[in-house]
Amino acid sequence: MAQLVRRWTQKDLHVIQDVLWKTWVDSYSSYIPEVDLRSYFTEHYDLDALTDLFCNPLADGFVAEVDGSVIGFMRTARETEENRYYVSSIYVLPQYQSRGLGRELMKMAAAEAKRLHLDRVWIGVMVENKQAVEWYQKMGYQVVRTEPFTMGNSTVDHYIGFVPLESIG
Repeated sequence: MAQLVRRWTQKDLHVIQDVLWKTWVDSYSSYIPEVDLRSYFTEHYDLDALTDLFCNPLADGFVAEVDGSVIGFMRTARETEENRYYVSSIYVLPQYQSRGLGRELMKMAAAEAKRLHLDRVWIGVMVENKQAVEWYQKMGYQVVRTEPFTMGNSTVDHYIGFVPLESIG
């Protein structure tokens, strides 16, 4: 089984939508109604919105592939005012989790942060997404604050924190 992590291309946008939706349902549907997931998804991840993200010079994206098929996605963003590098989204299809692909995506984010002379990657994660929180904590995730995050009519608590670069590699 050949695994690869690479920068996204515009050709990947349709399959990224599929990966996002499937992982959202798996990760969030126990505490966010599907109607709210759909509303947020349509607003932020339709093809036009993804194309805008793809063209944004402060955003970047990476995909994980297994045997030539995209099975994971990570979106990053540089925040110039705060001088931070954020992992805005990271998703791996459930059946491909625990194979190291998420960590490989995080290594890409760490390399980009290091290139920008930063010492950490910032991450937001929903408090209720316990599996993701635990995964980040294994990498040294340190929560700085909790903020509300709204999808459709649902608002949930969202941790904002960072992982030191030396913990990722």
